Amino acid sequence: DAGAKLGGDCGNLFLRVPATGAGPKLFLSAHMDTVEKGDRPLEPRAEGDAVVSDGTTIVGADDKTGIAVLLEVLACLREDGLAHGELCVNFTVCEEIELLGARAMSPGRYAGFDGGIALDHSFPNEIPVGAPGKKALAITVNGIGGHGAHPERRINAAHVLAKALARLPSGRLDEHSTCNLGVMRAGTAINVIPGEAYAEYEIRSHRDDLLAFHLENALTTLEAAVREARFLLTPRELQRPTARPPEDPMHKATVDVMISDCYEAYRLEPDALPVRILERAVRDAGLEPHTLVAAGGSDANVFNRRGLRCALLGCGMHGAHGVNEQAVLPEMVQAAQVLLKAVGPQARE
Repeated sequence: DAGAKLGGDCGNLFLRVPATGAGPKLFLSAHMDTVEKGDRPLEPRAEGDAVVSDGTTIVGADDKTGIAVLLEVLACLREDGLAHGELCVNFTVCEEIELLGARAMSPGRYAGFDGGIALDHSFPNEIPVGAPGKKALAITVNGIGGHGAHPERRINAAHVLAKALARLPSGRLDEHSTCNLGVMRAGTAINVIPGEAYAEYEIRSHRDDLLAFHLENALTTLEAAVREARFLLTPRELQRPTARPPEDPMHKATVDVMISDCYEAYRLEPDALPVRILERAVRDAGLEPHTLVAAGGSDANVFNRRGLRCALLGCGMHGAHGVNEQAVLPEMVQAAQVLLKAVGPQARE
């Protein structure tokens, strides 16, 4: 019912695969949505060992590679009669929109499973075991709009917001934290002074205390910058006959910030079952495993914070969220080989 909850026409999809032998009881996941591709049609093409776009859109490797790998693994298990433990294969919606699909999922869907593996990373020998938490700020500045030819006694909300955002940090905050300004909107025409302006800003951190610190710093910076945009009505203006005398002779810009708790940070222990399973599976597939901490969130953030120990696995996507994105086919094959090793009876030993 996630589709109905989120206003979409498709929910999360689940496939239960009964055990055919020994092996861990695993919850396998990939997400069905991609970031927006823009107005141009998506025209993927093969280029060497990769699938790429025409250079003007994404190709959707994030997370079509993960979906393709999971489908290939299911086909191999069936066609080759491979022994494995009980599996639940899950395809989520709205991962790119703050993990809404996973958040709408009942934890009962993965209760009782030994661990989870989410395919949402690049190299198939890399095992992300942690990720940051994130807070998103929806910022609205209200000023006093009017005609662009008469700027006196007006407050341009776009200008106020721009000055406020210029004071906010951008990029790397510290070794654990980052921030980004992603959206700015204001105005209806070039000759109109905007009375309202809007922006979206995010803060990520692997540490909850630093996330709270940088959030408070951002809010303080915004309030201080917007507070400067004000003017006092003159005695003559106050004496003008009006239908409604002003309650406050000070006219000023205001700012409203809506804070969203997008997802929480997690960190798996080195001996967590999914980590041990994947490290062995990577070696059995002829690769050298490498654990790391991811810079971005994924459905694994939700699963881990709700009780399912879940690690990520790379599946051949590179350059995600950009026009140079590509799906590397040999790495997708390697990811499928790793996952087949992970679900087999040797994974539990």
